[in-house]
Formats: sequence, C-alpha cells, structure tokens
Amino acid sequence: MQLWFYEAYGDELLAGFKARDVLFRGQSDFQRIDVIETYGAGRMLLLDGLVMVSTSDEFIYHELIAHVPSLHHPKPENVLVVGGGDGGTVRELLKHPDIKQISLCEIDGLVVEVCEKYFPELASGLRDPRVRLEIGDGVAFVRESVSASFDLVIVDSTDPSGPGEALFTGDFYKNVARLLRPGGLMVCQSDSPWQDTAVLKRIQRNVRAGFPFSHPYIASIPSYPHGLWSWTLGALHPLDLCAPDVKRLAALQQNYPLRYLNEDVLRGLFSLPNCFRQRMSV
Repeated sequence: MQLWFYEAYGDELLAGFKARDVLFRGQSDFQRIDVIETYGAGRMLLLDGLVMVSTSDEFIYHELIAHVPSLHHPKPENVLVVGGGDGGTVRELLKHPDIKQISLCEIDGLVVEVCEKYFPELASGLRDPRVRLEIGDGVAFVRESVSASFDLVIVDSTDPSGPGEALFTGDFYKNVARLLRPGGLMVCQSDSPWQDTAVLKRIQRNVRAGFPFSHPYIASIPSYPHGLWSWTLGALHPLDLCAPDVKRLAALQQNYPLRYLNEDVLRGLFSLPNCFRQRMSV
C-alpha cells in the first residue's frame, strides 16, 4: 500500500507527497502536529495539515527571512522572532556575530519539543546562550514589551488563519513598529504570491498600517503552495534596497556557506515581475 499526503491549495488544486513513514502525530492546545518522512521532499513538519518545514528546501525560507533584514540593517544586535518554533530562523540569525541576543516567542511548546526531536538540524540553536526562548502568545509578548527594544523583529508565523491569524493584523504591526529602535526593520512571511489577490492586498495593507515603507520579495520553494512564496520587509524610513551589506554577507559566507543567498540574489531580490507587483500592491 502506498501512503500519500495531500495539501489542498484552495478548492481547485492539490499537491501530493509520497510518504515513507509517519513519525509523529499529536494534538496540542492549538493545532494538530504531524511529522512525516517523504520520498521526494525529505522530512516534513505539518501543522493542521499544512506543510511548514521540509528538509529538502527549508534553507530557502530560513535564509531569506533571517539574512535579508539582517543585511539591510547596519548592525543588528537585539532580535525578536515571533513564531519560528522549528528553530530554522534562529539557526540562521546565530550566524551573525554582531547579534547579541535573540528572543523567540513561540505559542506552542509542543512544536519546539517535536522539532528538537525530529529536526535537530533546525532546532539545535534554540538552546544557544544567545537565545531567550519564551513559550507564549506572540501578540501579547509584542504588546507588553518595552518600546524601542529591538533592532529587528521577524514574524515567522503560520498562515493567516488559526493560531497565526492575529499576527497579520494592522494593530499587531503597529505594536511591532513601536518595539523597533531607530533604523529597525521588520520582516514577515506574506503568503504565496499566487494566493487570492484580496488576501495578498489585505496583508500588505495591514503591514502598511505599521510601516510606511513595505517591500515584498519572493522565491521559489517547491514544497510550499504553488511552489512560490513571499516575505515583506517593513521599515519606518526610506530604505536603499540596492545597498545591502554585501561585505558582511561575504564574511558570513566564509564561516557559514549559504545554500541559496548570494550577492547577486540579494541585490535583485526586490525586483518583482509585473503580475506579482500588481497582486501585492496596496
């Protein structure tokens, strides 16, 4: 008997992954959690039946959500990650020697436990001395944190539904903006650019409620819906997107060779095709 996992993209498309084995099935207070081993996409973390992590391509997502804001900030030292309990974003941030502390607020402690067991290559950095791990509500954490306390805020959330829905509101982004020090930046995952246009525009509109300058960027991730994903960089001031710190990238690459990001990709990342620019415009 062949075992397949299917993820529905709306009401019209299905993506199928042939599975070797089911390694974990559980239910937390917030969501269903599954870990499966597949033939074509490696080991997968599923939350409520949606692919969150695939070991075959997770490096694309995590390099882009962590290094893009880090390399557009002159010297990030204190970083907040909201969500990201799998540890991949923290793993990438720890490659920056200037970062002194990373606070990670993940609502679901079971996600952390499962990823430490089944995805140690992602989650090992969660116990690094520079990391402060907080299990709790990210919205409340942001609301209650001291103003101007972070250089970067990275919103590594699930989709804009279920436990992650509150992380996509205008009020949330306004509170995130309050936490940033001068020159601070925010980045969030902002769904597939093939997503329903109304959803994309709502996300961008809500980001703009907190950040007058917002800049979407995209990359292909085969295991994610439609094989294409987006992130949005938010700033309180004009940002020269063509001038990331490529010297810092080169120094980072000497110690931690990246699998996706290089100088050419980084410089051209915010150049969007017309169709996606229109779909993601406010």
